[in-house]
Amino acid sequence: MKLILIHGRDQQGKDRAALQKAWERALDEGFEEAELDKPRYSVAFPFYGDELDRLVKVVDAPLVKDVAKRRGAPDTNEADFRGALLEELAENASISKTTIAQHYKGDPKEKGPLNWGWVQAVLRALDTTPLGEKAIDRFTRDVYVYLTYDLVSRTINKIVTDKIDREPCVVVAHSLGTIVAYRVLRDLGPGFDVRRLITVGSPLGVEKIRDHITPPALAMPSSIPSWFNAYDDRDVVALRALDKRTWPIKPPITNKRDVDNDTKNRHGIIGYLDDPVVAKWIYDGLTS
Repeated sequence: MKLILIHGRDQQGKDRAALQKAWERALDEGFEEAELDKPRYSVAFPFYGDELDRLVKVVDAPLVKDVAKRRGAPDTNEADFRGALLEELAENASISKTTIAQHYKGDPKEKGPLNWGWVQAVLRALDTTPLGEKAIDRFTRDVYVYLTYDLVSRTINKIVTDKIDREPCVVVAHSLGTIVAYRVLRDLGPGFDVRRLITVGSPLGVEKIRDHITPPALAMPSSIPSWFNAYDDRDVVALRALDKRTWPIKPPITNKRDVDNDTKNRHGIIGYLDDPVVAKWIYDGLTS
């Protein structure tokens, strides 16, 4: 049995082997917490961190805070996506428009996702969350580039797809990696034996992201029989369950919303893999 681990964004410049070991150590702690003996399995860790960073630079997509420094009007599609995404994250984090307005110095009539001044105000308001302004800014940029530039998505997806063969496997994905995992598994042809998909810290419940992965319609990838999604309800990019309201698919996704992620930003992978319930779902997939 193979365990395929799909990381999120902001991994550029890091050592692939060290990252894989950190994931494995955290999962071992989860097995121990769940009082389970570690099963036998091999690990595949498709590392795309450096390639994503290179492609983002090729695309030359700036951070929100840098847009105002550029000459000319910002790209409307980018403004619509990133502005709306940030507004949705703020709403999900219970940050009111009144609070955002306290950070806004522009024309009150021009509030909205197409106004970068307003978007910057949303970011400053989100700085009160555990993830913080800078990380959220980079997250929205990288997600936008991955979802909207075909060359980027094809390149990243291939890095992951190349690690999936005919051997039975369980896929565990985190953050942006959950979007990558869903698209890769959805596109797999027949003959693959993916026993289970486990997503943690996933932004797939965010409406603006769902809009960019459909069509085709949302569906359980034909290559997997079950999907388990876990998150900490303080994780600002994963505040929505993948349930019948956000992901009305059959069979339904099983959700765990009460992970106590003890990493500083409530989003780190270590705080998800060492959760005993998450570990049990992985264990059951590996031993099925």
